[in-house]
Amino acid sequence: MDHRAAWEKREIEAYRKDLKTVHGQAVRDFAYFSRLISGALQFLEHLGRRPQGIAVDLGSGTGVGAAILSRYPFVHRVYAVEFSEGFVDYIMPLTFQQFQAETQKIIRVVGDFNRLHLSDSSVGLVLSLDSLHHSEDLHVTLREVRRVLHPQGALIAVDRGWPDFYTDAQLNAMLDQELNENLKRKYGIPPEQSFTRRDFGEHEYRYRDWEAFFHRSGFVLHLFRFWHPPALNRLWLRLPTFAWSVRWSAWRARRGARRHVLYGWGKKRILLVAFPK
Repeated sequence: MDHRAAWEKREIEAYRKDLKTVHGQAVRDFAYFSRLISGALQFLEHLGRRPQGIAVDLGSGTGVGAAILSRYPFVHRVYAVEFSEGFVDYIMPLTFQQFQAETQKIIRVVGDFNRLHLSDSSVGLVLSLDSLHHSEDLHVTLREVRRVLHPQGALIAVDRGWPDFYTDAQLNAMLDQELNENLKRKYGIPPEQSFTRRDFGEHEYRYRDWEAFFHRSGFVLHLFRFWHPPALNRLWLRLPTFAWSVRWSAWRARRGARRHVLYGWGKKRILLVAFPK
């Protein structure tokens, strides 16, 4: 990751490229992530749970999550936790500037999300954007999150997830995919060297796998997949369909449902909203 941060710094400074072009998806998805986080917070509020106080952005990377959280008035402080010093020192400030983050609230931390140097029950909200599937031991990570979360706190995560009918062979085939040459160059990997998503420390989970990890780690989990109708989509876009689906999910959650559907796009992604049992 430090090699990638140095590469991106060189591209920006030497070749005058912008952060969105250099880094790619995480920055381009700012509006998408903002919408999902807002929906998750609305869902929690419908359930009578409103996180506030200290927030943690796990595996913060570019700092997109921390930038989004800093804008909420009920978030008083955000710890942007990232193990790459290069991203913390150079890329995060560029992200904060581009998206007008309230930087006085944000504390950049070079650290490990399995060992958060925070007191028990001291955090109101933990956010993870496409980082949990990189955990070497998801149970250890979730137990650490559970430790620092206040009893009324919550975890919001956007990550990869697959229907339960996916087989182990299908998941393994995804992890055996080679990184493309562009990514290899960014991470300092020779293009001729074999380097797969598995080598990169990624994991793939089905819905039931996510549920098992969260249940074992002491959480109540609400799992959201995304759907939009192929017909009359222009009509649906003119309506507050996303907000309706959030309210409908909250109504179902109060009656015991744990899996939900939100209006939107995201074949590979799911939204996870969890709080301590």
